Amino acid sequence: MNSGRSRSLAAMLTLALGAGTVAGAGLLGPPAWAAGDLTGTYTLDSTGIWTGQQVTLTENELVDGTPDSVAERTVDWGDGSPVQALPAGATKATHKYAAVGSYPVTVKLTDADGEGTATITNASATVQVSTAIGSYKFAVASNWTWADGGATAKLLLSGVPATATRVWVDWGDGKTSLLGPKTAATTHYYPVGVHAAKITLENAQGRTTPVTTRGYTVKVDETRPTSTLTVPGKPTRASSWKTIQGTAKDGQIGMDSVGVQLWKWTATKDYYFNFSTRKWVRYTPGKTKIPNAAVTWRGVDAKGVWRVPVPGLGKGYSLEVDYVAVDRAGNDSGWKYKVQKLTS
Repeated sequence: MNSGRSRSLAAMLTLALGAGTVAGAGLLGPPAWAAGDLTGTYTLDSTGIWTGQQVTLTENELVDGTPDSVAERTVDWGDGSPVQALPAGATKATHKYAAVGSYPVTVKLTDADGEGTATITNASATVQVSTAIGSYKFAVASNWTWADGGATAKLLLSGVPATATRVWVDWGDGKTSLLGPKTAATTHYYPVGVHAAKITLENAQGRTTPVTTRGYTVKVDETRPTSTLTVPGKPTRASSWKTIQGTAKDGQIGMDSVGVQLWKWTATKDYYFNFSTRKWVRYTPGKTKIPNAAVTWRGVDAKGVWRVPVPGLGKGYSLEVDYVAVDRAGNDSGWKYKVQKLTS
């Protein structure tokens, strides 16, 4: 320097802490001294963010003792990205962090006043980047449907950070849902195929890197259910058939119901059972029209058992039980029947 007098050059980086950071950040590092006063004060809006979010650096004050020259201001974000120069007149710079880590942020001021170049790099402030927490999964991994059908998937959300203000769900089929941070579950209808959802959190620092759930599979159920009739221990006794029952099971989409139709006859007379009136009705071939009430549809319990109470059975009749199981995809077991002569 040839001016014969001492001129100072100082740069100060001050960080304003955001949510989840350690309080107490302030003036960082001692000033450096050189020709021409050049000082700057800068703040970051947060030093604790999630991957995919950004921080904003704000210039609060810039004092340049050599107004005939232009102070160059650059920011090194500490993550290996190119150093960013602030355009003339700009007082803010933003940067997004893609990976977990600890990144020192450095502001550099340079002034060329004709007598040399004075540069100062202040002590760094550090941005801590972590992965957004939370658990996001479908209640079941797969579901079954009929051809050209679909299934309603239930997505469970837990552990969403209290500092998140919005939760975005990209369902992977072109549709998106916006949820509140306290939402515990939501549903979405999927067609046949394999699907996955992407969860993105948001707060004042922007949106996070999406978290992808495990796949949810909607499959076409093309397998028939199975059905059986339970024959009582004394099948020739009419009283043994007061309640007709059996089992039905489906290994995929699950059972819908079992259809049952009942007949009885002697050598000269035929009857069908009307489940609406709960009476046996005389049947004449070629003349009697069989109503819908001649068939009853019964659900199954947790063990797959179906039951039908039947009155009016007695000695001397032959009993026929027709039954079929249908699953929720519309597949059926095919009609089966059992004929039993009642002798007592």
